[in-house]
Amino acid sequence: MQIPERKLIRLAEAIHQQLKGLQASRYGEVIRRNSCLIESTGQLRRSNDLLMICLGRNWNAAAGKVTDQIVQSLRDLPYYAGEVQRIIESATKAIPSVRDILADLQQAQEEFDDLKYVDDDRTLVVTTEPIELEGYYLGEFEIQLRLGNLAEIKRHSSTYRIVALDPHPAASNDSVTHPHVSDEHLCEGDAGAAIESALSNGRVCDFFQLVHAVLTTYNPHSPYVSLDDWEGRPCHECGYTMQGDGSNWCTSCENDFCDECSSYCRCCDETTCLGCLQNCEACDDPVCPSCITTCDDCGRSICKSCRDEVLCPCVKENEENEDDNDEDNGTQDGGTEPDGTKAPGTQAA
Repeated sequence: MQIPERKLIRLAEAIHQQLKGLQASRYGEVIRRNSCLIESTGQLRRSNDLLMICLGRNWNAAAGKVTDQIVQSLRDLPYYAGEVQRIIESATKAIPSVRDILADLQQAQEEFDDLKYVDDDRTLVVTTEPIELEGYYLGEFEIQLRLGNLAEIKRHSSTYRIVALDPHPAASNDSVTHPHVSDEHLCEGDAGAAIESALSNGRVCDFFQLVHAVLTTYNPHSPYVSLDDWEGRPCHECGYTMQGDGSNWCTSCENDFCDECSSYCRCCDETTCLGCLQNCEACDDPVCPSCITTCDDCGRSICKSCRDEVLCPCVKENEENEDDNDEDNGTQDGGTEPDGTKAPGTQAA
């Protein structure tokens, strides 16, 4: 259903008011930028006065420092002057009439049959056809232009959103619904200047056409996520995109990992990520949480195999302690020397 003519007229008037507000804010920006230029010229004047004092008192070293300040101020002048000139040119551009804006809205309605207006959000909306790029189906998108934000053209990227109606996001990032759309914000690329110009001049039809062209074109040099990595799965640890069967499912934490971030349990041979593996304190082999246990005697973390085979280090430690105790006890009770003679200090019975 098309937007009624009367409604289009009101929208044209609203856009016209927004453009007037934008022009006023640009005149304010002229004042701010010109203040910087005036401050720079004032610094030149102050530096010139200081230089005259230095020369009058033969302070040549100080004169050298002052001239450095003058050089810096001279370097700043062209930049400030250029900024003032640029903002004046944009502020003094003629605002299109309500009639011109209305004609543009009518053209947009002819170009985009589904053009609609949402009163609650003061938003013009166009829905794209299902988009497919290089064999990857991405679905339909809504281009939502917030008319109430047109006066904030300085941040024009916040003036509109790109909303996926049937999201087919990148496997590695759910917020990327299109190679050039992240969190409903469009990476405009080379079209940025043209989009800003269209919005600042109330050319709504041109704006929708430009954004539509970006959405239906793939630029492999500046995607949020490359189409080559679109359907891959990210490694849960390092984020590396894994293609096809190149991922490893950890049976302990139940996440996907790349080859560099995974291994296997030396007891049960199950695939396990490096974060879940723990080294047995007896054999030093990496084992999964299901195969790690504790020694009943000393509480060390050992694998089930070492526990079953009684290979905990505490066993050997206990044996050594018993041998030491036996030797001590044997000496105290009157043991024999290795050659069979009585130990010193003992008497025969």
